Amino acid sequence: SAVVCIGGGLSSDNLPLADAWKRIYTAVQLQSDGYAPTIIFSGGGTQQISEAEVYAEAARWLGCSEDAIVLDPIPGVTADHPRSLQELEAFSVDVDTPLFLVTSRLHSKRTALCFRRAGYTNFRVVVDYEAGQSESLVARRGRRSDLDGFEPSGRRYADPLNRLRWGIDELLTVARELAAIGVYKYQGQA
Repeated sequence: SAVVCIGGGLSSDNLPLADAWKRIYTAVQLQSDGYAPTIIFSGGGTQQISEAEVYAEAARWLGCSEDAIVLDPIPGVTADHPRSLQELEAFSVDVDTPLFLVTSRLHSKRTALCFRRAGYTNFRVVVDYEAGQSESLVARRGRRSDLDGFEPSGRRYADPLNRLRWGIDELLTVARELAAIGVYKYQGQA
């Protein structure tokens, strides 16, 4: 079995996009709770470095051990991930391998369609998970500052303008996903 963290993009500074950070975090949480011994970071991307490499760096920062990481830097689009996983030399994957596919909520349907179309039979799509069984301190929500004099500001970012911006962003992402699913179905990839 393996956790597969599906690439979700990089910024122009070669950092994971906000949505990608959640994927990386979720993958590390699943692995730390023992759902699978390995995380496959899968994604090529458009920068000079693959999403797989950058995501693995972020996972190590979150507490993932080096020996749990496998890189799949080939897939350029969602439909490429199923085939690329089967061609990995570092980890054996076939259509019956139990997989936890980690992606975003809005990308989950397209991911499932592509894996199902490729003949995968034993996968679950996971969009959020917080470690609860692990003894390690990989879960970050419970962290508290050790710095003398630090006091939380109490500032909240959910003001009306930010909520509007987030809503518009989600609406555009939904439109993009619906269009992509239509194209994938038309091309026979989903």
